[in-house]
Amino acid sequence: MVLGIKRLSVLAVIVVAMSVAFIAVPVSAQQSSAQKKAPSDPLETFLHQYVQHAGLPGGVVGIGYGSGDVRFAASGYASVRPDAGMSVDRQFYIGSLSKMMTSVVTLQLASEKRIDLSDPIGKWLPKEFQGRIANADKATIRDLLRNSSGIPDYLDGEFFFQLVGRDPQHGWRNVELLPLIADRDAYFEPGTSYAASNSNFILLGIMIEAVEGDHIEAVFNRRIFEPAEMADTSFGRYPRPDLLARGFDDANGDGQLEDVTDYDVGDQLADGGIISTAQDMVKFARALFVNGVLLGPNALKRATTDTAFTGEGSYGYGLMIGTSDWGPVWGHDGIYFGYSAEFSWFPDQDAVVVFLSNGRALNEVPSVTSMLMTGLFGTPE
Repeated sequence: MVLGIKRLSVLAVIVVAMSVAFIAVPVSAQQSSAQKKAPSDPLETFLHQYVQHAGLPGGVVGIGYGSGDVRFAASGYASVRPDAGMSVDRQFYIGSLSKMMTSVVTLQLASEKRIDLSDPIGKWLPKEFQGRIANADKATIRDLLRNSSGIPDYLDGEFFFQLVGRDPQHGWRNVELLPLIADRDAYFEPGTSYAASNSNFILLGIMIEAVEGDHIEAVFNRRIFEPAEMADTSFGRYPRPDLLARGFDDANGDGQLEDVTDYDVGDQLADGGIISTAQDMVKFARALFVNGVLLGPNALKRATTDTAFTGEGSYGYGLMIGTSDWGPVWGHDGIYFGYSAEFSWFPDQDAVVVFLSNGRALNEVPSVTSMLMTGLFGTPE
């Protein structure tokens, strides 16, 4: 997931600029402490071993079926100094999983005939940025949803992270990032190729706020969080919610995990600023793919079939569209400073797997989802 990779590749820029002291946790000590509790439930046992092997502070896995059956497990730590064990009700930043929700709201507006997916995104930009965003006069909303707009990514380079380092609790809004997107060359002509660009979803967020005449969190509350009964989901904010697991990262490569929870690298942003729980993300899957609460069947079909080829699969409307030995899989992954996430919906099995962590893997490990599939679905035919 390009959002996470680019954010993490320049964390050192933030670390150099920050003046607030971190709480440092030696990786070896954190893992040693986690070994004191040996779970007995098979799912907890798996997660416990995965968290240790990956070098993660903690994590929660959720498995849900269209029938309504659910399973959850938690392992590791939600915070240190004071120590608090992970629990299934903890919140996490979900990073680019937020893109799925931005796409859902965009498709809802299209279904209501308040926008047209063939509209150029420039139609919705503030006047002072008309003509300054590459391709905005011809890249359509559909192009942005599929990452085929050619609009440059505001995370290219280090400037955004330098801003974060200087003002770590800024509370970024989508429109504030327009200067970082403006006056730059396009990657390619719209619709001719694929390049993941977080700017696409920032611009969609600006469009949503302009059409609705409201702040993006109020819009998402009305259109997603409340209808899907996601009571513990919101955009990031200060002070940090009590349920939010503290986020940790080895930001400067010294083998220690630093508490980076209080640094805003995307609160309020449509490309990755949402916090949620595994329980709420399972509810989101049901509302989107099972119950039709969020999208009708025609919109959902278009979102998963009108795709751009990415080189390793396809990208629909805010959804990674892939295949597995068990059939198709739709979803997204995400990384935020101190957090990582996986969301995978298996339409043939009517099942979702969600994994949320308050860190990123320090060791090479497969995804949680890939390691669970045989146990969940049996040996593929």
